[in-house]
Amino acid sequence: MQIIDKLYKGAKPLYPVERFCPADSLLFIDIETTGLKKETTSLYLIGCGHYCEDGFFTRLFFADSENEEKDILLEFSGYLRSFTHIMHFNGDKFDVPYLLYKASKYDINDLFSDITGLDIYKMCKPLRYMLFPDSMRQKSIEGFLDVARDDRYNGGELIEVYKEYEKTHSSDDLELLITHNREDVLGMHLIMPILYYLDLKDADLTFDTYTVRSYADYEGNQCEEVIFDYRTSLSLPVSFTAKTNTMFVKLLANEKKISIRLPIIRDELKIYFENYKEYCYLPDEDKAILRSVASALPKDRYQKATKQNCYQKYTGRFVKQPAAVFTPVFRSDIKDKKMYFRFPEDFNKEAAEEFGRRLLNIFFFMKRRT
Repeated sequence: MQIIDKLYKGAKPLYPVERFCPADSLLFIDIETTGLKKETTSLYLIGCGHYCEDGFFTRLFFADSENEEKDILLEFSGYLRSFTHIMHFNGDKFDVPYLLYKASKYDINDLFSDITGLDIYKMCKPLRYMLFPDSMRQKSIEGFLDVARDDRYNGGELIEVYKEYEKTHSSDDLELLITHNREDVLGMHLIMPILYYLDLKDADLTFDTYTVRSYADYEGNQCEEVIFDYRTSLSLPVSFTAKTNTMFVKLLANEKKISIRLPIIRDELKIYFENYKEYCYLPDEDKAILRSVASALPKDRYQKATKQNCYQKYTGRFVKQPAAVFTPVFRSDIKDKKMYFRFPEDFNKEAAEEFGRRLLNIFFFMKRRT
């Protein structure tokens, strides 16, 4: 068994980890195994990292053979006692259950008792459709934040390297194995700024202006879109763009600016009145009017309104909204959950900031890519 230490001198937290616990109480962990199935595979490396007075310190517990699995677990168990919190990447699904199973096998009890677990992957999940629609692996986040790596392997590819190392104890193979694990541990420290993007959910936005742009689509049809420009006080490390089928968002990190682009549609939509019992419906004109007004008309021209026909129709330019921010609210049908507002008639600056936040929050609550 080997214990391999390395200090990254001068490294400091890149995110206020005090939101979770004191910085020196947090231990980053990552494991390497000979496979995914804990019952039939072996644990050969437990990587740890933590903040200290001199920087970011990593300690790797490495088993020179599968027979030393218990030894590295015992060393790790003792080391863990100095911390109150562990942080990992998707460790709730793999690392933690694997370690608990192996600890139980060797009667190492209460491995994580009084330890609070923090899973970076789970914390970042709300960012998936905004920043990582294709993949939200640790290396994807590192790529987004421009974190450099020397390691070019994944854990699965290194299984055969470890098996070969058991036979030869090659220093080159050892270097490959420890470099991969150490950079996974260091990488968690380096990707911590990704958590700042979670603050976009409740971001303070200041509305600047909007711009209407005309363009021709792929079929040559003339279309319009509106671009809403905002300022924010959030300090984010990297600019990004994100989109749904009907919205495009661009954030400029250095300028602290956010622009949200939405299509303008030309259509005939309806306002539905909730207090339908106070309205009458005019079949010939296909609209509802107040009963007090209808009473002046011949009785054969109107009837009691229902929820389904208590509306008035408007033709014009509309923009879709995620909630009833701008009123009145327009729909194509009473059962239609999509809401629109007339643009620019019903747009107002007072509600523009809530509108922007609601639009950004769409990404945080998406269940699938739309």
